[in-house]
Amino acid sequence: MFKVVASFLFCILVASSAIAADIIEVTVYHNGELNSTTGKTWLGLFPAKGGQFELREAKVSVSLVNDPIADNSPKEKTGRKVTVAGTAEPLVVIAGVSALKPGKVVTSTVNMKERFDVGEKLKLNVGTRESTFTVTGVKKNAEWRIGYKVVLESGGIKQTIYEREQVADSSFPSLLWAGDLDGDQKIDLIMDTTDNYNVRNLTLFLSSKAKPGKLVEQVATHMSTGC
Repeated sequence: MFKVVASFLFCILVASSAIAADIIEVTVYHNGELNSTTGKTWLGLFPAKGGQFELREAKVSVSLVNDPIADNSPKEKTGRKVTVAGTAEPLVVIAGVSALKPGKVVTSTVNMKERFDVGEKLKLNVGTRESTFTVTGVKKNAEWRIGYKVVLESGGIKQTIYEREQVADSSFPSLLWAGDLDGDQKIDLIMDTTDNYNVRNLTLFLSSKAKPGKLVEQVATHMSTGC
């Protein structure tokens, strides 16, 4: 009986990991930073004409390559290189998010910004619906910021989507893409929510998954390191 139950639980865990939401970039990862891509249906966020983007099915492959940071010799191959079939390269590829479907996606006029400092404000839009992306906090000195917050506001609702007691100017988060990924005519975000210069924390926020009184919900994240 124990073996049957254990086997059943193992199958559930395997199935859950196979459909877990994931978001990755077309790049090289260190060993241990990349979950298996087998069995997942990936959607790539590809650039389109006129500064727009579209979601398309993407064939993702992973190959072993030399990792100059971790490997002891040029012949050793512990790195994981992610590639996507075709000549076009997507901004990211996403799996396990049922709210996303292939097709054109509305992209905000302002859709990218690297490293937000205190006091910055962006106007993001999905059609005529406008959202405000604001960074608050205190400049302690040239390097450090105290009480650092990123606040998203739309339709009278404010939501803090990123918050740190202290963060260095080399470790500010970035907005990688803004628009309507899930087709509900509200803003969705893809960010690097890092707080370390050597860490990349790719994060997907969707409006259709937001809890009551919120604008977005984090639905997928993937962390990797530089060196």
